[in-house]
Amino acid sequence: MTGAERRVVRGPARATVWLWAAVVVLLAATVVLAVMWSGARGDAGLRRAELDARDAAETYAVDLTTYDYSSLDQDHAWVDDGATASFAKEYAQANKPLRDVITTLKARATGTVAESAATARSRHEVDVLLFVNQSIVNGTDSKKRTERNRVVMTLVERGGRWLVDKVALR
Repeated sequence: MTGAERRVVRGPARATVWLWAAVVVLLAATVVLAVMWSGARGDAGLRRAELDARDAAETYAVDLTTYDYSSLDQDHAWVDDGATASFAKEYAQANKPLRDVITTLKARATGTVAESAATARSRHEVDVLLFVNQSIVNGTDSKKRTERNRVVMTLVERGGRWLVDKVALR
């Protein structure tokens, strides 16, 4: 093939090639940005779930660890609105033997959350690790002692509210 026989692409044909290349690059960039934006929105949803569930868990942890022997029914009423049916049943069974002990000892306790951290399993289920300090006084010796509890609380979102589904001491 001689130099005269070679065909060189110039003019409008060359511009068309560059135009198509630019379209392909722009399309690829759009897809990459859409995927990144979608991932960021998902992360934001999980982060929001973690923050909301952590706030609820801190309140529930204080409710769980604060009581007075003279008002146990009121102190445990949070379970009616703040727990799933399965946890409420488990909680009621676990508290039956404790009620007698608390009443006999005339015990009072106040819980405070020192620290907490949350990990979302999904936008509707979050595990919260809570470091809860519980000051306990019983009427028989009036000596105050502090228990340092480590609690993992699983919360589920139902109807726009976070409810306790599981509690485990660590």
